[in-house]
Amino acid sequence: MLKVCLTGATGFIGSNLLNKLQEHKDIEVVALSRKVSPMMDGAIKDGVTWRRCNGFSLLDVERATEDVDILIYLIHSMLPSSALSQGDFPDFDLYLADNFARAAKKNGVKKIIYLSGLIPQVQDLSKHLESRLEVETVLSQFGNDLTVLRSGLIVGPNGSSFRILEKLVKRLPVMICPSWTMTMTQPIDLKDVLATMIYCIKNTDKLKPLYDIGGPDVLTYKEMLFETAKVLGKKRYIINVPFFSLGLSKLWVSRITSTPHNLVYPLVESLKYKMTADKANQLILDDYTYTSFYDSLRASLELNIQSVKGKHVRSVINYNASINFRWLENVTSIQRVNSKIHNAEEVAIEYFRWLPSFLKPIVKVSEVDGRIILSFFGLFTLLVLEKCEARSKANRTFYYIRDGFLARDTTLNGRLEFRYIESSDCILMSLLDYRPSLPWFVYKYTQALAHLFVMKKFDKHLRKIKRA
Repeated sequence: MLKVCLTGATGFIGSNLLNKLQEHKDIEVVALSRKVSPMMDGAIKDGVTWRRCNGFSLLDVERATEDVDILIYLIHSMLPSSALSQGDFPDFDLYLADNFARAAKKNGVKKIIYLSGLIPQVQDLSKHLESRLEVETVLSQFGNDLTVLRSGLIVGPNGSSFRILEKLVKRLPVMICPSWTMTMTQPIDLKDVLATMIYCIKNTDKLKPLYDIGGPDVLTYKEMLFETAKVLGKKRYIINVPFFSLGLSKLWVSRITSTPHNLVYPLVESLKYKMTADKANQLILDDYTYTSFYDSLRASLELNIQSVKGKHVRSVINYNASINFRWLENVTSIQRVNSKIHNAEEVAIEYFRWLPSFLKPIVKVSEVDGRIILSFFGLFTLLVLEKCEARSKANRTFYYIRDGFLARDTTLNGRLEFRYIESSDCILMSLLDYRPSLPWFVYKYTQALAHLFVMKKFDKHLRKIKRA
């Protein structure tokens, strides 16, 4: 029996792949999601074992990936994962991928399959595409056996990219198309992606490290808009403009489609590149008929309509929608610094040495009985930090937040972490699972901004050390 661990099991790709995996009786599925309630963690539903997993917790990830043969990695972090998320999404993706890479190494996972995006052969990639490449490198950094499937735009009901395309056509009788709409792309139907992933799961011994996957049609974004309008039965007028207004495009796509800018901006930035599969690297299944873009559009739009009418129900676990998931109220703050110091423990020591000199005389730092105490003018305690000696190493060291005026709930294992990522040659400084005592509005515009300011200044301090 093959045991497969599926990340993002309640997401667009994950939920559909889960349904497909349930059809194969020779595959045992462990599905991961932060949305599983603690009381139902480990429950078995329709033959699937559900495990609650916070990807930002290495302990959670290690526990969730125990005794599995294959890890399906479908995690992206362009949307916020907590009440306050500070940092750039590539740093979040880097941290998450590093957690799963470490856990896979520790638990002896035999294969990792990562669904990524098509990467054009150019020098100046967008931040979104650079992040996808970085995740590929991080997942394999500990010698893990990795296969990457680089996919074009996936067409399927409830897919984020597809819904943006649909909303643009529905809401704009007249569309102004900048030059990027003439860029070539190679979309692929959701069913074809799922068939490819099932093939890879069942043939791990035959796989190469990297494949491109795409549908049978190569067309421009403008042609995709026309085809969508045809399927929807709407007459649309398109006005071409001879310039590449990327900034304006990001703004109007976000506003017209009512899609969060966190999701739209990185995607639009990647539209200037030719996104087609490399034929020399393309994985094409034998004796399989791929879906044309037109047929894929028609089927997906019909399913969307049925979903709105309540006729189409996805088989996704829903334990209790009323459960208050406490992690939603947490703070997640991750900053990347480039330091010549490649030892996370040394960076942590330097931080606590530098902090009181930078914030003098407002914040004082002292050490009492192995705990680091941050105090306000030495009058009262702001935070008490305790180093986790058992799990701290040279490349990863962290301190639990145990007490202090600024800490409301210390039972959630809020922590300040310093981690060296060798494959990216950088240090990640992270504040995780932290719940402040200040009211959210006050915290957001005072302590949160102060923390971000201090981290940026510390980054500059480390850069000066690097130059020296």
